[in-house]
Amino acid sequence: MMEKDLAPNIITYSSLINGYCKKKQVRNPAAAKELFKEMQAKGLTPTVLTYGILFQGMCNNSQCSDALALFRSLESNKMMNDAGLTYGVMIRVYCEEGLLVKGKELLRKMEENGCLPNSFTYNVIVRELLKKNESGEAEIYLEEMINRGFMPDHATFENILVRIPNVGKDSRLRTIVQKLTSVERKDGRNLI
Repeated sequence: MMEKDLAPNIITYSSLINGYCKKKQVRNPAAAKELFKEMQAKGLTPTVLTYGILFQGMCNNSQCSDALALFRSLESNKMMNDAGLTYGVMIRVYCEEGLLVKGKELLRKMEENGCLPNSFTYNVIVRELLKKNESGEAEIYLEEMINRGFMPDHATFENILVRIPNVGKDSRLRTIVQKLTSVERKDGRNLI
């Protein structure tokens, strides 16, 4: 590109950073981080998507603490107010790092900032609660999730089903599963 006097734009940089992250080239002084710095040095401002790509790449390459540090540096940034993707990725990071309380706090902060959680975000929180055997709280989030029009993904549903034999007949978790298995999809097939 440079040979033809074409300057890379934010889309070009984001695509390259994504490629390097997928090739696990994020470690210092890795190509993805170098491109991120180069992009900023050239006056290009990273988008929410760019940050999301970098956070995801860092987390997938065992650099969750670095991703958290970068995220914290952005929390006062106005761009974060509509950054559902970034919030979702960071909630997942908190959960993977064993910081479920922080993940739930970020979920509420996200809502306070006017950014509603999506299916991905709810599934991350519910799965983590179920892993910690906090079925009661998982039920609350599941009901909130369903009431907002989202459904558990395959992994979350499996985590729910594993716990069914351990809950009472009148359990809300059992009721939620019955409700979910009777829901008809828009294409006419049942959920499971």
